[in-house]
Formats: sequence, C-alpha cells, structure tokens
Amino acid sequence: MGSRWLDELIATARLDELPVQARTRHELARVLSDKGASLGRIALVVMSDPGLALRVLQRANTVEHRHFRFEIATLEDAIHMLGMHTLAELERQAPLAEDVLDAKRLRHYQHGCGRALLAALLALDWAEIDRDRVPTEIALAALLNNLGELYLLAHGDARIDRYLDMMECAHVLPHEAEYVTLSLSLEALGYGLACAWNLPEMARESMRGRNARHPRPLYVMLANQIARHAFAGWRHAGQGRDLELVSELLGCDPMTLFDRLDRVIGRFNQRALLYGLRPLEALPRDEPARLDRLCAAPFCLAPRADEWMRAARALSADRINDRERLILAWLHGLHRGLGLNRVVYAAFDLPRQTLRAEQLVGTDFEPRFNRFSLSLDRGGIFAQLMAAPGALWMNEANHAELSDQVPTDVKNLTSVGHFMARSVWVAGRPVGLVYADRRSSDCALDARAYQGFLELSALAERALECLGPCSPSG
Repeated sequence: MGSRWLDELIATARLDELPVQARTRHELARVLSDKGASLGRIALVVMSDPGLALRVLQRANTVEHRHFRFEIATLEDAIHMLGMHTLAELERQAPLAEDVLDAKRLRHYQHGCGRALLAALLALDWAEIDRDRVPTEIALAALLNNLGELYLLAHGDARIDRYLDMMECAHVLPHEAEYVTLSLSLEALGYGLACAWNLPEMARESMRGRNARHPRPLYVMLANQIARHAFAGWRHAGQGRDLELVSELLGCDPMTLFDRLDRVIGRFNQRALLYGLRPLEALPRDEPARLDRLCAAPFCLAPRADEWMRAARALSADRINDRERLILAWLHGLHRGLGLNRVVYAAFDLPRQTLRAEQLVGTDFEPRFNRFSLSLDRGGIFAQLMAAPGALWMNEANHAELSDQVPTDVKNLTSVGHFMARSVWVAGRPVGLVYADRRSSDCALDARAYQGFLELSALAERALECLGPCSPSG
C-alpha cells in the first residue's frame, strides 16, 4: 500500500530530471568523433551514465518501429535504432549533474552511477557464463535497478541524504535505513517510476523481490547486492550469503567466483576515477560464510499505530478490489504498523503441497530470502498450520518444544528462532500463509505485536473471502 506522497511523487516524476555527468559529455563526444568506434564501445559510454541510458532507452521505445514488434530492451539496439546524431542530441539536451546538484548530492549521485555500472558489468559477466540468450538485457536491468535512489538524489529530497549517511555504517541494513529515514521502499519507488516511464519489462520486474525465484531477475538483484558490498569495502552484513547464492546459480566453487569478481572489478576500476572514486578493493580471499560478520542490530523498528489503523480501515471497508493491492496493504500494515522487519505472504499450491512467496515486504535487499519456498511433504509445524486454520508465535516459552518441528530449510533461510505465522483460508480451503519476524534476536517479538498480527490477518482473510477465489498473481 503506497503512501499518498509516494503516489504523487511517481505521478509527477519526469525522466529528464535525471542529469548526465560532465565527463559523459566529453567521453561521448570523443568516441563519436572516432569513425572506427564499435557499437559496443559506444554502448559502454552510455551504460556508464544511467541518466543518459534512460534517455536513450525511452526515446528508442517511443519511435514507431517498422521492424520491431517488441520493446527495445538493450542499449545496443536502442543506439542502433536512434543513430549517432540523435544520441549526441539527447546528451546535449540533458542537464549536467555538476550544474544542478550540490557538492554532497553530486558525490552521492556519482557513486550511485558508479555502483550501477559495476552491477551491470557483474550481471553481464554472469549472464554470459550462464549462456543467456540476451546478456545485455540483463546488464541493462542491473544498471537501472537502483533507479529509486538516483531519482531521489536528482529530485532533491533531503531524506535520501539521511539514508545514504546512515548506510555508511557497516552494521545497518538498507531495509532498516529506509524504514527510519525514508518511510518508503526504494524498490517500490523504482518500480513505480519504471512502470510510469514504460521501461522494459526485464528492468521493471527485476525491481520486485518476489521475482527472485526466476534466474534472470535474480542475477540483476544479486549483481546490485555484490556491487553494494564492493562499494562498502566488503564490510556489510549479508555479503557471504549473497556470494554463496551467486556461486550456486553459476555452478562454480567460491574461488572461481572470486577470480571472476576480481576481473570484473578490475575492469570497473579502469573507470573508477570518472566517478570520483579510488579503485575498489578486491574481494578478501575467504569462504563466503566467513565473510558475514555477526553483529548486534543497531536498532529495532518502532511500530507505528497510525499505519496499522490505516491498513485495518482499508481492509475492513471493502475498498480494495484487487488481490495484489489487498495483500500488499495487509503486509505493509504488519511491517510498518507493528515494526515487523520481514513479512511474507506465501501462496499455497495444494496439488504440489508447496508454499511459495507471492508478496514480500521489508526484504528488498535479501535475494535469498525472497526465494521463500517450502514443500510440506515432510510435515512439520507449517504443514500442521495448513491442515487446519491456526496461528503460531514461536517464542522463548515454546521454542524448546517446537523447534524440531520447524523445517531445516526455514531455519537456514530465516536465521532466526522466533517468528509469527498464520494460515489463510478462503471458502473453506487453505490458500496461503503469512509469516513475519524481526530479522534479529536482538529485537524480540512481543504479545502486543502478536495480537496486532492476528487481528490484521483476520481482516485480510475476510477481505480475500469477499474477493472470491482466484489464483495467485504471477
């Protein structure tokens, strides 16, 4: 459930607010003056500046195509269609970041553009390893994945400065920093902008956490995660789990992955000075699991009673007639209203006896968690919940008794011992399960949160009943 402020921001946002960097102007002029410059070389210059890449992509997709029935989803195709004269004109018409941003925001914007390029190079490398049919499409989606952050910097919202300042602390996770400083999800903002600006489907859908179950969007998400870790000097929590997942996807051992990362980072470092950066450090040679530092949660999320009431009113007033919006209103109410860090609605596939994440809130930067999927064939506490209407608060009092009934897959995925869960029934049959936790044992669940969890989930269940039976959204 988006806030009115977020909805209005997206509705009034203009792509041309995003500036290009002065060095792009110089480099593009130089490469276009070289009659022997390859399309790939020109595309690299464009890809190095997300503001220019967005202009090129949008212009190409507004041209009436004679030979293309589908959207243009790669920079190479877009540049080829527009031609060099139009490319140069698009760049000349754009404002310069150095002219429109103050010194602090300019530094953040340049670093954000650099991080986007590194993510694109990583995604391109992995897609080529995987023999993807269009690796450059994945690279472009990775380049645009932090669109929400770049837009807020260009737009001039002071909250993004506070967010980036907080992210300088190694122990702060992006989800929590967003909650405290922004009151919105950067992923949700980016997705809203991508839809409003008709960006390619791959770029849009890679901004939705639930699509982590699909390999191509997952490469995009992981590339941005690894780029974020690299820019932080390999000191952020969660990097080991992200690296393990990349290794699994590519089917290679950690050391082989590390060698490839070094080569990509080396390629990026050739352009690091263009973003006002020193060369990035190589990844420390250690097992991925050892790269995660255990640390106490720097703070816990404060519940916001007004957000809970807002969600409760929306769910009880029968105002929502769309399944996806209804579920998101419910989950946002649990996340923001009760201060529950991670909230998931998992749809139940009865024939396959499987729960699979359909919507998630508070997990934008956790690709592995966003792949939440659980087979109930082996029984356990979640199978019991799906067999009859019921709810569970796993806490200190019942942990010893019930812990063995929690599937190992869930324990490994969540890394927490305490959580809340409730089955959801519509028309007398189980349709899903809602799960919530506070991500860290330092932030305890309590009876008041559990009561709010149960009450809001009951309202959501009744609202879903009013919608009638339907299949999960894709």
